[in-house]
Amino acid sequence: MKGGDVSLLETWLLEIAKSLGKFVLNPLFPLSLLFAILVGYFRVKRERSDFHTRLLDGYNDLRVLLSYGLVLGLAFSIVTLVIGLTVPVISLVVIGAVTILFALTGRFQLLSAGITVGVSYLLLWAWDFSGLDIPYISELENGNLLGFLPLLAGLLLMIEGALIRLSGWKNTSPRWIKSPRGMKVGALQSKKLWLVPMILFVPEGSLPPIFDWWPVVSLGTTDLALVCVPFLLGFSLLVRSALPAIVVRPVGGNVFWFGAFITTVAAAGYWVTEASIAAGALAVLGRIWMAVSTSRKEAEKPYYFKRQPAGLMILGIIPGSPAETLSLRVGEVILKVNGNDISNEREFYEALQKNGAYCKLEVVGTNGENRFTQGALYEGDHHELGLLFTYQDERWETDQVS
Repeated sequence: MKGGDVSLLETWLLEIAKSLGKFVLNPLFPLSLLFAILVGYFRVKRERSDFHTRLLDGYNDLRVLLSYGLVLGLAFSIVTLVIGLTVPVISLVVIGAVTILFALTGRFQLLSAGITVGVSYLLLWAWDFSGLDIPYISELENGNLLGFLPLLAGLLLMIEGALIRLSGWKNTSPRWIKSPRGMKVGALQSKKLWLVPMILFVPEGSLPPIFDWWPVVSLGTTDLALVCVPFLLGFSLLVRSALPAIVVRPVGGNVFWFGAFITTVAAAGYWVTEASIAAGALAVLGRIWMAVSTSRKEAEKPYYFKRQPAGLMILGIIPGSPAETLSLRVGEVILKVNGNDISNEREFYEALQKNGAYCKLEVVGTNGENRFTQGALYEGDHHELGLLFTYQDERWETDQVS
């Protein structure tokens, strides 16, 4: 490798390192951490109110925030680096402000990339179209750089769909809801935040091109600088009709392919400006329609986590509890305990106490087939088996979790 090539590579590596530092310094980064901690706090508070215990510790939501999103964001950044995706600095400021505003509402459906980036694009497009003399508007005059925002929205929607499919259904939080008849039934709340880093270019720098053909989508802007931007993505859905994986994973697939469609339409904006406008509007309206229709369809379906004709259905399992050792799963129905039929928590406890050192359960699995599971119990385990049921006997109040 020639000396000049080494120097060029060193310049790029240094610029990438600096852009990662800008990621941490972005105000949205610490605010995202704060939002995740608050989500965990209120989740634990609600679980303790409903069940007198919490399932996952308050920092679980923080761990989710800093999980798959970081990996997928950096992986998709390879695409933005190769094509040289350039956006105005003011657009990143507006996206950050819109994201924070929507996060403060507590409605994480609004934190979809299609909505936050799409709304920001439409606001900036209207701002530019109005012709008003506003500070920083000159940024938007260079070759329609603003038109790249719908392309960014499409890529982020694909990441969002992958995140929902990968982890949107995991570690859901049990809760009580009321049926139309006023009965208390169980449901599982999926409420997630993911932090996604994306490496982009802004038209303020002097980064030398590393290849003759780069950037692929140049609009005449050659003075570029790298920046790693944090994007906060959110998802929320109350699951009541089936197991979370059955309900949530298809939603993730739909969002991913919707993002691929928006990316395709937005790419056409490189030649036809109207395609960018259409992609931005479709990203917002389409993602809102998907969220509303999914919630409405879920609300109209029969309840899954309800009182069973025989036995008790599992609504939640505390991690690390004896219930995990017994290989029990959410959605399974316990029919018998130590050979005794059960229909409520009192009978469950009494059957456990008949054999304090051993536990044998007959369970109907989520596949509809009966199976047996058994294991030794240590002193006190029968009071702390780690199970939450879809039915509580109102005549028998207890502060203990079975």
